[in-house]
Amino acid sequence: MTPRWRFALAAIVGGGVASLVMDITQYAWAHLLERDRPIDDQDEETEAITSVVAILTRLAPSAFPAANSAAIGRAIHYVFGIGFAAGYFYILPKGPATIVRGSVFGTLLWLLSDRILIPVFKLGRPWSRYNVTERSNALVSHLAYAIVVEFSRPEGWRFIR
Repeated sequence: MTPRWRFALAAIVGGGVASLVMDITQYAWAHLLERDRPIDDQDEETEAITSVVAILTRLAPSAFPAANSAAIGRAIHYVFGIGFAAGYFYILPKGPATIVRGSVFGTLLWLLSDRILIPVFKLGRPWSRYNVTERSNALVSHLAYAIVVEFSRPEGWRFIR
């Protein structure tokens, strides 16, 4: 297998699995710590994806029908997960996978998405309107995503010829 195919496979599989791990982490964290949360209250990531889907359904209603908004939101989440994995693989220098490097990536990704992009594009409530559990959920889930991505880098796919 050529290095390009190994890169693509690592980004698709690693980014997809990491996005799934992020989903599971968000659910588990919410289940453990947010028992008193109102049922209709959403976390930052869900609000941001819901906002993006609403924009897409307004801009192109035939391509993104509102009736499919949940599926569109999930697809957006996984496309971003795969895209960020590919970007990380592209800019990261070669070397052994480490939890520290994955944690740094997760923290930077959380800062970029939750502290910069979501507020700048007004894709959710202001930062001060989220409780500590919601904020920690976002950070912990980004860390889980990034650590999985770190350990799925293309160098680890050498067993596929």
